[in-house]
Amino acid sequence: MTTTAGTVPLRAAVSHPSPAPRAPHGWGRGDVVVTVLLVAVALVWFHWLAAGASAQGVITGEEASISHRDALALRLGWQPSIWSTNVGGQLFFWLAGHLDPDYGLLYARKWKAAATALLPAVVYLVARRRLACGRPAGAVAGVLAVVVPGVAMLAWVGIETPLDVVAGLAAVYAATSRTRWWWLGLPLAGVAVSCYTAGLAVAAVVLLPAVLRVRGVRDGARAVLGLALGLAVLFVPLLWWRNGGIVVTGGGRAGADPGAVGEHLRQLADYAFVSGSSYYYVAELPLFGSALAAAVLLAGAVAGVALRPRPTWPWAAVGLASLALYAVSSGVPGARRVVVAVAVVALLAGVAVDALVRAVAAAPRRGVLVAGRVVLAVAVASLVAVPAGAVAGWRGEIAAGAVALPRDWPFPVDPGGTQTTTLQRLDADLRTGRLDVRAVGDGWGGTRTLAMLYVLAERTGRVPPLTPRQLLDYYRVSEDCPPLDGPACG
Repeated sequence: MTTTAGTVPLRAAVSHPSPAPRAPHGWGRGDVVVTVLLVAVALVWFHWLAAGASAQGVITGEEASISHRDALALRLGWQPSIWSTNVGGQLFFWLAGHLDPDYGLLYARKWKAAATALLPAVVYLVARRRLACGRPAGAVAGVLAVVVPGVAMLAWVGIETPLDVVAGLAAVYAATSRTRWWWLGLPLAGVAVSCYTAGLAVAAVVLLPAVLRVRGVRDGARAVLGLALGLAVLFVPLLWWRNGGIVVTGGGRAGADPGAVGEHLRQLADYAFVSGSSYYYVAELPLFGSALAAAVLLAGAVAGVALRPRPTWPWAAVGLASLALYAVSSGVPGARRVVVAVAVVALLAGVAVDALVRAVAAAPRRGVLVAGRVVLAVAVASLVAVPAGAVAGWRGEIAAGAVALPRDWPFPVDPGGTQTTTLQRLDADLRTGRLDVRAVGDGWGGTRTLAMLYVLAERTGRVPPLTPRQLLDYYRVSEDCPPLDGPACG
């Protein structure tokens, strides 16, 4: 075929679709650097938030239960209440308490912040190795998973979630592996559920790729092994505890509540666009920092799935399963139950960012390329700055005392004192006999306070003011015992 000058050859005029991006096979030095930087930034950010909240010197009721009492109870083989079912979280705080050289009332917050700082590393790993994102987009996804209030507001609180999110996303990553180690996703899903019941959303999704991978005897054996280990993580505590016997259900023990679906969906919309304020989400901020940021990130997540449906479906399924679980669950509602969905939105929005990066890079003219990169960089920076700025503003308010942490349990503080000085006085009163164990338990928060008095003394090298036997004897006459142990109570 001949052509004249200025005529585009027919072959060149035919457009060909760009090949789908492929995930990198290896893990380069640049990936290691980005991962370390993401963890370092998250570590500083979450610890900064924890320090701001801890300036008030107030421990909340759930933190007292989970990080002090339940951690001690695990050691004693004692299930202290019908709410104390998340053994993975209890084990985490038991270990953290033994590793902490400066154990104190609020010790758990810094350890929880450190563990949650692993989340952006997992998000980056998924974005790169599963969703074929480049380093810039993967880093953006990791940063978004750190700064959005839906994660940041709970990252430092001394309760279980979002430990389940870190384990859960790692479980889906393992389950979608093409190597023979895919079955490890099942025990990791068990860890996620054991940390917090919201991990059931992950477990439901992980089961599907596990079933699809079974194509022979070896695969079947791996699946059975993984499932057995995952179930063992959940049910071994039943062999360890000397009383009780409730796992997984915890706050959702009443079962599904289909009649509340409409109300729960309305709550989710409010959390995303108006305010996430709810049980243990101690801020008025929406989950993504603002209504506009929520709209942009949710649209980006939908676009990410539309652009790369095959690799993104497990992660989208986790997010949807989390919302569905929330919609039908009973118990105390709150944004803390859908942290994994927030993290998934950040991850999938990173896919949309990657598509934009690649589109700009394919610009035919240098001027268009430069302008496109500048515009995209400004847009992404703004998208990160909005939630980060909102969270930083909240931190300033709570550090100054303008926003109070909830005092949500019956622990009367001495006039002119603090929780710490009141605990010190109760310790002294127990030692001198001015108060007995029953009086302290009945007047100052029950087994939570008695357990704190025990561990705060023990971890600082002092003889505790009461014995484990006295603590367990008080439990048997407390209001926590009948729902769990019935006739065995005093």
